Order: sequence, then structure tokens, then C-alpha cells
Amino acid sequence: MSDSYKNLNINLLNNPMETFPGLTIDDLNKYLPAIRTVEDLSISNEKMEEGLYLSKCIDGLRKIPAESIDLIIARPPEDNWETTLDPGHGNTLQEYYKWNQSWLNESQRVLKNTGSIYILCPWEYSGMYQGLLSNFFHIQTRITWKNLCNPQKNKTWKNQIADIWFATKTDEFLFSQQPVGINTIDTISTKNIESNLWVDISSNTNEISSYPQRLFSRILEASSFKLNWILDPFMGLGDVGVACKQQGRRFIGFETNKDHLLVTMKRIDNA
Repeated sequence: MSDSYKNLNINLLNNPMETFPGLTIDDLNKYLPAIRTVEDLSISNEKMEEGLYLSKCIDGLRKIPAESIDLIIARPPEDNWETTLDPGHGNTLQEYYKWNQSWLNESQRVLKNTGSIYILCPWEYSGMYQGLLSNFFHIQTRITWKNLCNPQKNKTWKNQIADIWFATKTDEFLFSQQPVGINTIDTISTKNIESNLWVDISSNTNEISSYPQRLFSRILEASSFKLNWILDPFMGLGDVGVACKQQGRRFIGFETNKDHLLVTMKRIDNA
């Protein structure tokens, strides 16, 4: 990850209170001056650069050169009107669908012909993303994993699963099956078989994010090599970026929440 925000000694604030969980005043003094926006993003296929940007996903994607990204890992917000549009402006389902079409269209443009995209989503939106992805990509499979931190919106069966859609730009793509092999739910013996049912990975409430790092590490191992370019258009608290640094991948990410961006900068710096 870029060293552009390291070794900064600008004292912006003197109040020792912690303004956001995980951020201290020292952190703010270190990382606030280094925040970059989409206006700072200027790269080309010949001159790619890692970076974390305060930006809406579509604005950031439009600045990425065509066929420059090896892998996209995305967790689209369920309430994009709160995180990517004007706060308090609710979308209709039709507007939400069109918004997803827009960023997926840009994602298809920036992916290399051998590139892949993984979309993490709750089961309520799984069918929608299957339909959307089929308009732009070649769907390879749906992965199911144990998300124990799903908020319960109903009063019947407790939902403890979530989906990950795996799609590729073409039928020629990178996939190393061996690192992905796991035990399936009906495998009582110790024999490992390769499966899209990831029962050995579940959400961890002890981590900063409810998404376990093993989830993103497995995706990176399956669909990228070291030094490949990885893009996360909805960074959140930087789980994908942390995994990329730990596994030697090059990373570009966008986030609209300044506090989340600062936490991400700190986490990747310390990874």
C-alpha cells in the first residue's frame, strides 16, 4: 500500500477524546491530511497506482482505465440512498436496480478479459444480483457461507446464511481450485472436497467487521495472483484491502464514509 499517508506530523486536533471507534486523535492527525478524493485519482493502464479514495463507487469506477483490474470484490449497500446518494433520500426498488446496473456496467468495463467479480449479498437480494450479473458477466457459481451476524427481519426461521456470486468477464479466467477446497456440510469424514458451500467460514463478532478475513483471503487465493490489481468499490472498514496487503495484492478502494475511510487507512497501515 502507498506510503503517502505515513510519517505525517500535522497536529490538527488537541482534544484527546476518541471521535470514532478505533480512531484516536493521533490517528486523525496522521490520516486526515492524507485523505484523497476521486479528483486525486489519475491513473492509466501504463501507470497504475494503489490508493484509497473518498468517493462514490460510480464516480471512482469511471476514473479507472478499461481492462485494468484483475478482480473486483464488492459488498453493495442495501441502503445506497444512505451511503452513496444524498442522506435521507430513499430509493424505490426500480431506482436501486438501475443504480446497481450502472456500477456493474462500469465494473465490466474495467475488468480484464480474464478478470472475475465476487458480489457478497444477503439472501433477500441474491436473486436480483443473479439477474443483474447475467446481463454483464458469465456467472460461474453461487457460494453460500455462514453469516451469523445477519440482522433478523422476520419472526420465523432464523437466517444464518448469505450468498456470494462469482462471475467472470469471459469464459477464459483465472481460477486456482486447490486453495478453495473445503469440507462440505455432509462430509463427516476428514476428506476435503471442493465446494461452493463454505461451512468452515462464519462471521466473527470479535472482529472489527462481521466479515471474517478468511472469506476474502479464500477469494484472493482462488481468483488472483500476487501483484494482481484488486478493486473494492464499497470498502466499508477495509476488509478486502487488509487481505490484499497481507497476501501481496495491489489494491484500489472507494468509500463514501470519511470515518470508515480513516479506519481503513489505519487498518491497512497496520496490517
